[in-house]
Amino acid sequence: MRPALLLFLTLACLAFPSPPTARADCDVVTIPSTLWSPAELAGTAAERKSGRLGQPDRSPPTSVTAPALPPLPENLRGSIRRVDTHGQKLVALTFDLCELADQVAGYDGAVIDALRAAHARATLFVGGKWLRSHPDRAMQLMADPLFEIGSHAWTHGNFGRLDTAAMIREIDWTQTQYAALRAELVQLASRHGLPETILAHIPAVPTVFRFPYGRCRAEALSLLAERGLPAIQWSLTTGDPDPLSTPERILKVVLERVRPGDIIIGHANGNGHGTGEALPVLIAELTKRGFKLVTVSELLAAGRPIIASDCYDSHPGDTAQYDALFGDGTTHPRKKSGPKPTPQPLEK
Repeated sequence: MRPALLLFLTLACLAFPSPPTARADCDVVTIPSTLWSPAELAGTAAERKSGRLGQPDRSPPTSVTAPALPPLPENLRGSIRRVDTHGQKLVALTFDLCELADQVAGYDGAVIDALRAAHARATLFVGGKWLRSHPDRAMQLMADPLFEIGSHAWTHGNFGRLDTAAMIREIDWTQTQYAALRAELVQLASRHGLPETILAHIPAVPTVFRFPYGRCRAEALSLLAERGLPAIQWSLTTGDPDPLSTPERILKVVLERVRPGDIIIGHANGNGHGTGEALPVLIAELTKRGFKLVTVSELLAAGRPIIASDCYDSHPGDTAQYDALFGDGTTHPRKKSGPKPTPQPLEK
């Protein structure tokens, strides 16, 4: 499709408002494919694999001003596990793209390509350092109206162990890096002769947050709430960090347990096993069963958040195992001789 025609269609979408789902379908045809070729958008097998750095990279993000969000209202404070949708068959697919200080994580294009092929909405919880090390992929995801971009902290720090100053860095540095990439995205659109209004759907900063390792404490929840970021946990996991995970197992687990209002967690940074292969069938089957895929923010707007005072996977306290295994969580633990405990395949 020629750029002039793409611009015309985009401006038509902006000029004639439509329901959110129709608007997303209209925009998804235009924005990513205007700024990048199909080959540039498609994922490759080579970029899926993560690599390790010689020394941890603890450098701060580009210095820009990231706008502050207002503190959260009381009904959004705490660990949000799912949403009471009053019977509406809505579910939120979420995928984490995290990166520790001592690694460059991957990009699982199979996950993103499957979502785009099905025009399926999803929320991507992205680490700030991942945003910096994958700028082109990050801007592609930000520009795509199908996706909501949430924060997954800077270097996947463990908010059950970090001190206050470190927690603030993990939160604020990610907001800053996102804001810098958004400004770069505006410049990219301008170089293509497109108005800034084409990117009006992109928030100035992420407006939802997921704790790394699914781990938090009261101080962390309070700090996040004052910074205006709802803490989004999950109610159903694909289990994809487990190396034994398969597409068949993911389909079985999710389809047997899914309920209206669920928040489903998977991974798109190369740490998910079988996720991209399972997604086309999973999306088709959920749709067949009458479920509608929405972003986390859309899910929150559709009902009453179910909130806990702690962050956990299936029962309170189960993510505390990561305190001993990963410490502050920002780097991989050093290998020790002899047997070591094996964590459950939760958030990694």
